[in-house]
Amino acid sequence: MLDRSPIRAAEARCIDLCVHELFAGHALATPDRVAVTCDGTDVTYGELDARAGRLAGRLHATGVRRDEAVGVLLERSVDFVVAVLGILKAGGCYVPLDPGYPAARLTAMIEVAGARTLLAHGPLDGYDGTVLDVEDRPGPAAPAAHVHPDDVAYLMFTSGSTGVPKGVAVRHAGIVRLVDDPDYVHLGPDEVIAQLSTVSFDASTFEMWGALANGGRLVIAPPGALSPAELAGLLHRERVTTAWLTAGLFNVMVDECLNGLLGLRQLLTGGDVMSPQRARRFLQQAPDCRLINGYGPTEVTTFTTCHTVTLADTTRPRIPIGRPISGTRVEILDDRYRPVPVGVPGFLYAGGPGVSRGYLGDPALTAERFIPDPWAYGQRLYATGDLATYRPDGAIEFLGRADHQFKKRGFRVEPAEIEDVLRRDPLVKDAAVTLAGSGTDDATLIACVVPAGTDADLVTGLRLRLREHLPEHLMPDRFVTVGALPLTPNGKVDRTALTALATGTTTPSGTPTGPHTGTEAALAEIWSELLTQAGVTRDDDFFDLGGQSLQAARMVSRIRTRFGVALTVRTVFDNPTVAELAHRIDHAPRMSDHPGLSVA
Repeated sequence: MLDRSPIRAAEARCIDLCVHELFAGHALATPDRVAVTCDGTDVTYGELDARAGRLAGRLHATGVRRDEAVGVLLERSVDFVVAVLGILKAGGCYVPLDPGYPAARLTAMIEVAGARTLLAHGPLDGYDGTVLDVEDRPGPAAPAAHVHPDDVAYLMFTSGSTGVPKGVAVRHAGIVRLVDDPDYVHLGPDEVIAQLSTVSFDASTFEMWGALANGGRLVIAPPGALSPAELAGLLHRERVTTAWLTAGLFNVMVDECLNGLLGLRQLLTGGDVMSPQRARRFLQQAPDCRLINGYGPTEVTTFTTCHTVTLADTTRPRIPIGRPISGTRVEILDDRYRPVPVGVPGFLYAGGPGVSRGYLGDPALTAERFIPDPWAYGQRLYATGDLATYRPDGAIEFLGRADHQFKKRGFRVEPAEIEDVLRRDPLVKDAAVTLAGSGTDDATLIACVVPAGTDADLVTGLRLRLREHLPEHLMPDRFVTVGALPLTPNGKVDRTALTALATGTTTPSGTPTGPHTGTEAALAEIWSELLTQAGVTRDDDFFDLGGQSLQAARMVSRIRTRFGVALTVRTVFDNPTVAELAHRIDHAPRMSDHPGLSVA
C-alpha cells in the first residue's frame, strides 16, 4: 500500500487573506509596476487599484454587499479585470459571463446566481436588474468590506445534467491556495503570464490571479480564438514567460507553430489528456522550458494535481497528472470508500481549501458530490467522478470518466444538457449525443436525432435553434438523423451502439459540386486531411462536416503556409464553405511570416 501521510499532510495550510488583498499589497508596494498589458496599452498596479476602488464605490452605492453575486458580461480585457477587482473590493463575488453565449443561457446563469447587478457595455435581453458600465468615473472608493477567505470569490458555471448550468461557488481560500507560494509552478514579479482563456473558463483564474496576486504582468489576448501565428506573435511580442493551453491547443501549436512556444519558461496544459508524442517533441525543442501537466475540476479551484513532465514520462502510454498541489489532498477510493492499493483503479476524491462551497441553489447535488471527509472532521471531499490509479512512485495517472460526461476542448460536457435542449425542439421526437474519436484533437460531438416529422431541412433549422440556447462548446459538431435510438435490454440508451451508429452514418446533403478553382481544390485537400474525409465539395460546410475550432486553427495555419495569407479563426466561422473561404483567400493580401517565427 502507498504511504498516504504526505498526501494528507499536503492539505495543512493556514490561509488568512483574500485574493484581492494579495493584489492590494502589490498595488501599495509597487504602484508604478505594470500590472496589465492589453492591445498595446499598459496599466500599472496603482492605476488598476484606483479604478477598481472607484468602481467598488459605485457598486456599494447600488447596494452590493458581502457575498452578493454581481454579473460581469465582458470579454477578457482591462475592463474585465477592473470589474472583478471592484466587485471583490465591494465585498461581492463575481460571475464571469461570456458575451458569446446565447442570451437565454446568460439569463439562466444570472437567475441561478441571483445577480441583481450586471457590469456590461450594454443591456442584456431578458435581464431586468441594474446594469452598470465599467467606464472610469470620478467618485469615492467603497468603504473597506469585511471579507473572509471562506467567502465566495466567484461563481463559475459548468455543464449541468438537468439541462440547467451548474453554478460552482468558489471561495477566496481556494484561489489563494492556487496562486500564493505554489509548489507546482513559479509565480512572482518576474513572470509575464498570458490570459488566453475565455472569462468563463476556470483556467482564467490561474492566469489572472497568478499574475496579479504575485506582482507579475498579465498580458491579455484579444477577444476570440487566435490562430497559431497570432498566438505565437503575442507570446513573442510581449515576452510572455508563462502560459496555459488546453491539451488540444498545445497539440495544434506543437504540430503547426512549435517555434512560437520556445520563448516560454513555463508551459502548463490541461483540460484533456496530454499527448506523450507532442510532449516529447516539445521537450526536445524546448529543454529549458518547464512543461506542466495540470489536472483539476472547477469544483476544486482549477488545479488539483500537477506533474512536471520529463522525457522519460513521454515513453509511457500516459503522462501522469502528478501529485496534489500545496494545500490540496487527494484520495483514490473504491466503491466502499476504502483506499485502493498501488496500480488498482479507483475513484478520485479531492479535499482541502480548494474545495468549493458546492452548487448554488442545488443542495441535493451538493450533498451527493461533496461528501464528509472520513479522515478530517468537519471537512469535505469532492467526488470528481474520474477514475485514477497510483503509480509505484506515488504519482497519479488519470484513467477516464466513471460516467457519460466528457471533455470537449477543455470544457466539461454533460450529454444530458444537450439532449434536453434537443428534445424540447418541436421537430425532434428523441435525441442522444455521443463523442466520437479517441484523441484530444479528433473528438467530435455528434447528435443523433429521431425526427418528429419529415422536414427535409431539419438539421439546418435545428442547428440555428440550438445556437439560441447553447454556447459554442456545447454545440454538436455533426448531426445524424436516425429512425430510433439503440437501447440496452433494460431500456437505456446503448452508448456503445450509438457511437457506432453515429460514426457509420452521415446526413445526406444536396447534389455535390466539385471545386471550381485551384484555390478551392487546394482548400478541399486541406479539409480532407484535417477531417479525414474524402470527396469534399465546394459547397460543403466545414462545421457540418464535423470541424471545430481547434481544427479551424490548424486550417488557418496551413492556409498561411500554402497561400501566404494570414486569416483569423473568426474568418473560418464567417466563411464556412470551401467556396466562401477560397474567395476570401483569393482576395486577401499576401504576407511574409512573422520575423523569427517559422512554421514548425
